[in-house]
Amino acid sequence: MVFSNLIFLYIFLPLFILCYKFFNKNVIICLFSLIFYSFGEPTYVLLLIISIYFNYFIAKLIDKENHKKRYLIIGVSVNLLLLVVFKYTNFITSIIFNGDLEKFRTNIRLPIGISFYTFQAISYIVDVYRGKVTAQKKFMNVLLYISMFPQLIAGPIVRYKTIADKIENREITTLDKIYGLQRFIIGLAKKVILANQLSIISNSFLQNDLYRMSKVGLIAGIIVFLLQLYFDFSGYTDMAIGLGAIMGFKFEENFDFPFASKNMTEFWRRWHMSLGSFFKDYVYIPLGGNRHHQMRNIIIVWLLTGIWHGASLNFILWGIFLATFIIIEKIFLIDFLKKLPNFISHIYLCFITIISFTIFYFDDVLKLRDFFISLFTSNNIIDLYTKNTLLNNLFLIIVSIFFALPISEKLNLVLGYINENKNVGLAVRVIYILFLLLYSTILLIGNTSNPFLYFRF
Repeated sequence: MVFSNLIFLYIFLPLFILCYKFFNKNVIICLFSLIFYSFGEPTYVLLLIISIYFNYFIAKLIDKENHKKRYLIIGVSVNLLLLVVFKYTNFITSIIFNGDLEKFRTNIRLPIGISFYTFQAISYIVDVYRGKVTAQKKFMNVLLYISMFPQLIAGPIVRYKTIADKIENREITTLDKIYGLQRFIIGLAKKVILANQLSIISNSFLQNDLYRMSKVGLIAGIIVFLLQLYFDFSGYTDMAIGLGAIMGFKFEENFDFPFASKNMTEFWRRWHMSLGSFFKDYVYIPLGGNRHHQMRNIIIVWLLTGIWHGASLNFILWGIFLATFIIIEKIFLIDFLKKLPNFISHIYLCFITIISFTIFYFDDVLKLRDFFISLFTSNNIIDLYTKNTLLNNLFLIIVSIFFALPISEKLNLVLGYINENKNVGLAVRVIYILFLLLYSTILLIGNTSNPFLYFRF
């Protein structure tokens, strides 16, 4: 089940809110989270529960026993082993058998959200080992933390210490509910009104014969895909944060207008911040961070970041590509860019971002090769199909760019304080939110497929 689904919006969510009001809140969260997960992965609900119980048990051993490091190693190893078995077995098999994946493909399917809930579990037991949190005594509370449906499938990666105090003692104000509902609907609109429509454009450019596409068509396809990915994932994050607020939890932000950045280092501090924070705290700093072997540490982190995103060669290439430019920036490029006008920094960022997300998009390296061959050898600058497609969708693209930049934040101020009259501001905001919900619902009717892109990671 996904958030942008009519069953979720008008059956599951209202029923959850009703039960949440009248029954034990933590029990309801756990019950509905398992039901939510079973819609997409009924056979892997047991795996999720076993994984959570293992981490609950190992955290208690780390907290109480003398051999803390031994139990930590066991806990992290088992979590990573599960991730490798379910996510990377087919990829490893294909490498062993010289790429003949079809002949030796296993029947192991990727459990939805395993990359996210595995990292949450690892952060929990590591923080217990470090003494930052105390091991939770109640299994149901650990079940609630890891399986909570707003962030179970595609993050953000929530640290236990972020919500530990709220698990058994939380007050939910009317403002929390209003903010949460508002944030959820804005995220829904990002997904349905923007991301889903952008996907049609990007697919029209990138899912056809790449050798027949013009240069502008290929580049436009990647730019539109990048906008699609941003609204798809940030929209999901908004919905997760909104649902968390309705329940009384405050999740950390996951995006901070990355397209306003001036270099790749800054871009990746603003994009998928919970993942970046995870690798920084649990990989980069323990390896030595900026103090020892910094360049090596950057390469390791970005290789792992690439591998985390998918069991495919392109993600490894993507990680290496980003590590290379981030190292170059740290050595000299950032200082050089600071001396130049801002628009040059943005041009540089756009160029590198387009190349990096081209590598990210094509999980078939042969198609990735075809893309670059066509881009650099085609004499066709722009064709009639590309021109008509861009002109027909110009408004959608402009609106998407607007909402991807910090200037869109001013819209909230306008909606909240029109003529400094709070009543008028409230009325406009209510109309705005209801319009987004209604329009999103209309678009979802008859739409049979709108999966979130990050589900496959």
